[in-house]
Amino acid sequence: MRTNQKLGGLYLVVSSILPDAKLFLATSEALAGGVDMLQFVPGQGTLDGMAIAKRLATLAKKNSTPFLINGDLKTAKVIEADGIHFDTYEKAPDEVRRMLGKEQIIGYTISNDTERILWADQAGADYVSFCSVFSPRTATQCPIVSLETIRAMKSKTSLTIFAAGGISLENAHVVLEAGVDGIAVTSALLKAKDPRQTAAAFKEIIRSYRPNFS
Repeated sequence: MRTNQKLGGLYLVVSSILPDAKLFLATSEALAGGVDMLQFVPGQGTLDGMAIAKRLATLAKKNSTPFLINGDLKTAKVIEADGIHFDTYEKAPDEVRRMLGKEQIIGYTISNDTERILWADQAGADYVSFCSVFSPRTATQCPIVSLETIRAMKSKTSLTIFAAGGISLENAHVVLEAGVDGIAVTSALLKAKDPRQTAAAFKEIIRSYRPNFS
């Protein structure tokens, strides 16, 4: 991981759930509102996905926000992303860093297979994200992970832990009480009436539980 890089807080996962112009505007506003990490999930259109990734990378850089690509090593390398997130476990962190650079931020989605969080910790990952804590508004194949599971695993790893899936302003406090270091959202920001204000509201909730995180 990049030196002095502090992980946690508000993590926006961007997928093509809006037309491009609206997607970029919502992302830009959310970043201005306080998003701490940005991830792009490329779709089926490789060329369009690359163009979107480049545009999002520019927005992230403008806001000094780490930018990660979901699963696509080629895109991550071309745009010089800050890191990569995996929903599977075929690629270990050391292999990825040999390909993309030793300062890459590496994260994995974790479900109810709690052995995976121990693997990620021992393998040298930087963070994990539990999915899904609630029924999400966006399509996902993640099973529901109980807050009890998250609490139990928090004591077994030093990794940064995010939670994702159906998190809103109304229930974010419940997730933070379970011990996570940050929350990951998509629709809650991208489809918000005011993404900047909503991001700021999420950050206020996060700070109330994680006062050391700016």
